[in-house]
Amino acid sequence: MAVAGFEGESNFEPRNGIEFESHEAAYSFYQEYAKSMGFTTSIKNSRRSKKSKEFIDAKFACSRYGVTPESDSGSSRRSSVKKTDCKASMHVKRRADGKWIIHEFIKEHNHELLPALAYHFRINRNLAEKNNIDILHVVSERTRKTYVEMSRQSGGCHNAGFSRDVDNQFDKGRHLSLDEGDAQVLLEYFKRIKKENPRFFYAIDLNEEQRLRNLFWVDAKGRDDYVYFNDAVSFDMFYVNMNDKLPFAPFVGVNHHCQPILLGCAFIADESKSTFLWLMKTWLRAMGGQAPKVIISDQNKFLKTAIEEILPNTRHCFALWNILEKIPETLAHVIKQHENFVSKFHKCVFKSWTDEQFDMRWWKMVTRFELQDDEWFRSLYEDRKRWVPTYMGDTFLAGMSTTQRSESMNSFFDKYIHKKITLKEFVKQYGNILQNRYEEEAIADFDTWHKQPALKSPSPWEKQMSTVYTHTIFKKFQVEVLGVVGCHPKKSSEDGTIVTYKVQDCEKEEDFMVTWNELKSEVSCFCRLFEYKGFLCRHAMIVLQICGRSSIPPHYILKRWTKDAKSRLLISEGAEWLQTRVQRYNDLCKRAIELSEEGSLSDENYNIVFRALVDGLKNCVNVNNSSNNVLECSSHVQGLREAEEINQGSLATKSNKKKNTIRKRKVQSEQDILLVEAQESLQQMDESHLRQTQLHGNAPRHP
Repeated sequence: MAVAGFEGESNFEPRNGIEFESHEAAYSFYQEYAKSMGFTTSIKNSRRSKKSKEFIDAKFACSRYGVTPESDSGSSRRSSVKKTDCKASMHVKRRADGKWIIHEFIKEHNHELLPALAYHFRINRNLAEKNNIDILHVVSERTRKTYVEMSRQSGGCHNAGFSRDVDNQFDKGRHLSLDEGDAQVLLEYFKRIKKENPRFFYAIDLNEEQRLRNLFWVDAKGRDDYVYFNDAVSFDMFYVNMNDKLPFAPFVGVNHHCQPILLGCAFIADESKSTFLWLMKTWLRAMGGQAPKVIISDQNKFLKTAIEEILPNTRHCFALWNILEKIPETLAHVIKQHENFVSKFHKCVFKSWTDEQFDMRWWKMVTRFELQDDEWFRSLYEDRKRWVPTYMGDTFLAGMSTTQRSESMNSFFDKYIHKKITLKEFVKQYGNILQNRYEEEAIADFDTWHKQPALKSPSPWEKQMSTVYTHTIFKKFQVEVLGVVGCHPKKSSEDGTIVTYKVQDCEKEEDFMVTWNELKSEVSCFCRLFEYKGFLCRHAMIVLQICGRSSIPPHYILKRWTKDAKSRLLISEGAEWLQTRVQRYNDLCKRAIELSEEGSLSDENYNIVFRALVDGLKNCVNVNNSSNNVLECSSHVQGLREAEEINQGSLATKSNKKKNTIRKRKVQSEQDILLVEAQESLQQMDESHLRQTQLHGNAPRHP
């Protein structure tokens, strides 16, 4: 758990020469510093002027300053603090002009500090009750300017006023505006789910008043999915501003069927840097410390800073739809005066094929529409490498950056969450989200492994990828294959092994530049479809065609879109993630399908597989009986027993017959029956057990 105030900040450490309006303000400052570091304070001594009787000198110290008298060594008073002769202290003096300055500061302690437990200290809770006054408001103006400069140098305050940005860090009273009792209900709910599945993960962040400020959780399947699909993650704050009581912020990914997957959820009290730092640290811990390759988010300077600090090796991009959505409101005055602004903006962003072309059009736009002094527009240019397509040539976004939110992966929450949703309703809807996600993925898995997609052209690429891609991705790729016929390439230039083509797309009525490197078998189109979606576009394929390539180069076939996207772990390596019954069932179904396909090729194969299944079934039944789990799996076992009896009778009849066409058809029909039964069993298990396993995960250690 974290505490508010100075968590993770070194910008506000006491330094010699810092000024204060009074010695009370100086002590408040030292208390805030102590709270952030994890120790309590006391006033060791103070001195008054003999003439004016006013305070002129004071020394504040760690509460472990000095030595505990022997007479008090056995005291059990709650207020007692064991002395360790700690020298940490801050000495302040009053100048002739009435200002107080830090005369001496000793930072080092000779005992352990506990910043994570700072909210437990009673002196800090008392401080939080004093009208919630920010002690920086009583710091002198000169010192305030000094801190602003220090913050700028270290990245603390970004181009904004001191009080606004720093107040976010000192907002001690911020907490989730849940209805009375909701926080306790939610935590009890998480504890119950954690008991059912230890891999369910949740963490809480309390403020100084021990009120719930931020909350994060992720189910076990989300943690498992992240192992395979950590290349692109979206952090969405759309619902934070929509609902004050339940400011919901999900982490969303995409699986091999192009379906959204939930990789974590949070309720956050504000959009401060400290909140985002806590959230990103917690999410990264939940994901085993493995950072994503790309994270997509709203344009938010505090979030940007937190991601840079916690995920320094992750490519941080802004969601296109989030930026485009702000234009009508933020630049309303420009649009009102210039009707062609939006079209010029879109041309600059989406039709610039090189960095130079983008720069030329951007500054032309700035001059033409008098945007030199627009701070937001300037920030867009400064962050251009985070959202402009021409700068994203080396970044795979898994189709998660779209021009409209309705097309984004995050929009699937919209049918579950609304502005006035209550916590009780949210918990129910969250369960529905998980169940629907599981069922849709299971159906897509089944279809991908059992149904062959229809081919619509004689294209060798279409035939090649029909056996590789999942059905959803293949259908998207198929659209591009069929679009090749409407593309007309023309060689534009040649530089050694690199040839540039200008491809006319008759369907889209546009021209696209495509480069081909014969030596490396690399093709790149300026439409950026491969970078954004992860499969080749029609413009690239027409160039492959004229260059005599009849197959897609392997480096353009992303495993995350294939049927084998989740096959990289062997059973011995993957035992950790096969924690739930649904996961084990789905995994066995997939392996059984592969076994059936091989076993049906010949009588010999059939006999081998059949005997293995019979032996495996008997062993499982024995284990289940010895473990008193007969009731849990009796219906499933009975179904397999019936299948065994049917197959045994069939085997006895078939063993004396020669292989013929009728035999093949019969085996195929039996296989079809078993596959249908497997699908029905999966659906029944989903209905009966997924309700009990809505959330899975692991909780952090609590103090």
